[in-house]
Amino acid sequence: MKHFHYLSTLLLKTALVGFFFLFLQQSAFAQHRYPNHFRTGVGFAYIMEGDNSGALFSQQYTRELTDHLHFTVSAEYLSSSRYDQTRELFTSRKAFVMFDASLFYDLTETAKYTIKLGVGPAVRRRSELDLVRGEPDEGVVTPIANSDDAFVHIRKRDIGGKVVLETDFFNDNRLFFGMRASGYVYNHGTSIFAVGLNMGYSF
Repeated sequence: MKHFHYLSTLLLKTALVGFFFLFLQQSAFAQHRYPNHFRTGVGFAYIMEGDNSGALFSQQYTRELTDHLHFTVSAEYLSSSRYDQTRELFTSRKAFVMFDASLFYDLTETAKYTIKLGVGPAVRRRSELDLVRGEPDEGVVTPIANSDDAFVHIRKRDIGGKVVLETDFFNDNRLFFGMRASGYVYNHGTSIFAVGLNMGYSF
């Protein structure tokens, strides 16, 4: 009977110690899961209409909603131009200020990297200066002397959507870097495709 009581006490103590270490392990793991992420990035953007290209700068905040679902808000600035070697002048200059809110889903997640797909609404403010021939339908027109060409300046707000494929690589608990490919479509104006690199911090 004493032997049985001693064995029961030993098993109970072992179980308590096991649960204690399991609790510590889970607590330590939970401390490494940071729900907020901020990333900054730079990329190359191609504007479909007019064969323009330029640099895209982005700032993004992400909040983890579940293990696989994330909510993101982004602010981006795109500046592009096209230079005519024959005329020796810029025939197009464009500047876009863009905002979007997206939901991301983890397609693949490991301890070292994640691959996510995101989609959401987007808005932008665009300022475009283009060299055109003939009478344009909209915008502020600046004629060129002794020429049928004119510069047209357009400023507008557009609404649309954004699709993103993004991957992040982790080298410690808080710092990470990654790559992304994005597509933007709007109700007016040109669509945009961009690829870029980013780095971020989790907190």
